[in-house]
Amino acid sequence: MRLRPRPLALAAALAVAVVGGGAAPAGAEPGDAQLKATTVSRISGADRIATAVQAARSFSGQKADAVVLARADSFADSLAAAPLASDAGGPLLLTPSGGLDATVADTVRDVLAPGGTVYLLGGTSALSGAVEQSVRSLGVAGTVRRVAGTDRFGTAVEVAKLLPEATSVSVVTGWNFPDGLAAGALMGVVDSETEHSVGLVLLSDGNELGATTAGYLGTRNFATKIAIGGPAAVAVSGQAGWAPIAGADRYDTSARLARQFTSNGFFEDATTIVGIATGEGWADALSGSALLAYGGGPLLLTQPGQLPGVTATALRDLQADARATQDDQGNPLEVGTALVFGGTNAVQDAVLTEIRDALA
Repeated sequence: MRLRPRPLALAAALAVAVVGGGAAPAGAEPGDAQLKATTVSRISGADRIATAVQAARSFSGQKADAVVLARADSFADSLAAAPLASDAGGPLLLTPSGGLDATVADTVRDVLAPGGTVYLLGGTSALSGAVEQSVRSLGVAGTVRRVAGTDRFGTAVEVAKLLPEATSVSVVTGWNFPDGLAAGALMGVVDSETEHSVGLVLLSDGNELGATTAGYLGTRNFATKIAIGGPAAVAVSGQAGWAPIAGADRYDTSARLARQFTSNGFFEDATTIVGIATGEGWADALSGSALLAYGGGPLLLTQPGQLPGVTATALRDLQADARATQDDQGNPLEVGTALVFGGTNAVQDAVLTEIRDALA
């Protein structure tokens, strides 16, 4: 399977280039994502909503064909959302359940191409009717579509139905966030042949697959089936055709998933972009997962004050693989961009230096 990375216009999204060579190559246009060397940059705002807005600015100038909108106070309906955002060609934004945040409204106007689609994740308890009406009142969306099941498991299935070209499926527990965030970046990468996300994310009911997820799996045939994390691996145990990817903890699991972005992993290509977010919260990583899926890179997790050894090792492996791989013109590749999602409370500046050192 060939990975099809898409360029990210990162200049508007970056809060600050903290470490590394931040200069663009000679002749680059403003906002071009083709950065030289390994640049470790932070994408952050004052809160989770503002961080998602910053990530969405990569689509500034009405470059997004769609926007996926999720509630800001719970991950339940949005764990499966990154492949949808990537497939549809746009960002994932967060808003309070009761009303559309004003900055988010401005961002939708800025990024959404005229006539594009806004997807609302979850029922009216997740995103109220007032949110939906406010989105419609913006006057920029050709379609406003609510994607909702009776619960988080059903919503993930409804998202999956919007990805009919997906040939791979991953299952993660629906009761915690770390495995799903890393899975979304992998499943949301666009296949160069189909030009659609390679896979989708479904949720297990902890250590049980659950009737809703099991029922939907029975309606589709997938070439690749991955159980990500310990609970999901238990949920599919005894069933044929599943490959488990589960580490000793959330950091190890995300590192193992990141290695699927090497040229001898899930894809035939090496990645040139990586993302890192705190493993102790979901909000910053959620918007980051969608952006990385679009750009063709993995999401790794870190502790706020220290880069875990397994994460550093995975970064070194990704860089070594890139440098051993050539592009279509015969030039060696490089992991040249590392994006850190969230402010210094989520990921301290010292960790950015550790990331840079791992990728040197």
